[in-house]
Amino acid sequence: MPSDESSRFIMNMFSKHYREASLTMPDRFSKREFGFMFFDRQGMMRHVGFPTRAALKKYLVEQVPAHVYYSCAYYETPDAPTMAEKKWQGADLIFDLDADHVEGAQSLPYEKMLIRVKEEVIRLIDEFLLGDLGFETEDLRIVFSGGRGYHVHINNPRVIKLSSHERREIVDYVTGTDLDMEWVFPSTTFEVGRFKDRIDSEHKRSMPSGKDGGWRARIRKGIDGFLDELEKVSAGEAEKRLGEMLSESKRDIGKKTLNGLYKDLFAGKEGRRGVDRIRSENTFEVFSEKRHADAFLEIVELKVKGRMKGETDEPVTSDIKRLIRLPSSLHGKTGFEVVPLERDELDSFDPFRDAVPKAFGKEETRIVCDKPISLVLRDESFSLDAGACKVPEFVAVHLLCRRLAHIENQ
Repeated sequence: MPSDESSRFIMNMFSKHYREASLTMPDRFSKREFGFMFFDRQGMMRHVGFPTRAALKKYLVEQVPAHVYYSCAYYETPDAPTMAEKKWQGADLIFDLDADHVEGAQSLPYEKMLIRVKEEVIRLIDEFLLGDLGFETEDLRIVFSGGRGYHVHINNPRVIKLSSHERREIVDYVTGTDLDMEWVFPSTTFEVGRFKDRIDSEHKRSMPSGKDGGWRARIRKGIDGFLDELEKVSAGEAEKRLGEMLSESKRDIGKKTLNGLYKDLFAGKEGRRGVDRIRSENTFEVFSEKRHADAFLEIVELKVKGRMKGETDEPVTSDIKRLIRLPSSLHGKTGFEVVPLERDELDSFDPFRDAVPKAFGKEETRIVCDKPISLVLRDESFSLDAGACKVPEFVAVHLLCRRLAHIENQ
């Protein structure tokens, strides 16, 4: 918890925001449960309901919570003390994406982390929610969480009554969980010869096509991408990358198999190489040995699928009683606003410019930085040395909330 002086300053600034802000209220807010966490006390207060916007605003101004949440669920009696007494009526479908769910994002500096997470939420929205699942832009409520990611709310009547299990099925589709490679690359049996009462047969696989739609089209796009990458490097580097992709394989795949797989794909005359036939003929039958084909399928399952899947926090999406951050509230660990966005605003959205609350002004505030800090807020650059300094109050709030600075107790 910040020092007493730091907490007082932050709470005064948060209260100012709530006095001046026009709260963005969720649909049917009087049917929602609200929850709060505070700067000056432990634990969460929940099972709270508000009949009017004014009642919520008064609470926020006077109690000054560090974090404000509301339920994705609608209840007959949202302020009842138990779930059974609340009487569940339905729930929005929520997708929550932050740095914990994006590979490599956690190790990035905060600014770059948010850029990386935004790339993934855009892909989630465009490829899966608006694409494969067929929602319309007006069905979506996109929200910057104020912290490390984004939420996407869907309150289309088609999803309100979905059970936890049905929501989990949606998550499994987005993430490609339990995707059946036999379905992606279906095989057909054909006769190759007869001898007396014996019929010899073989199996012929089909390559997924971009025209198939859904995960077949997604896998084909991923295959084309990874083949393009391998074609641009030397044979040695390509085989090295193939080996790295297969490093998680449960089978022992040796150098001979890797070399054979590479030759099947890239050796031979231009136009007749395996990669050329995959592109022009949409065929899987380019591998000279079964072990090469099996290795190719393992690469698709181990790596290509991972590149093409969407990301979301499964427990949030499948939870029909989840509490989620209230748009226009403030995040107690950054001082940023929880900003509602339209899809066409998302691409250019910059939290360090657009999520800094307007109520926080330029009045100079004395803080003590714990270490040298460089940051850009509201398109202004600040380079601060360790120790005491004066900064605009909008910078002070951000640094104090992130515990990169403090105000000394008097």
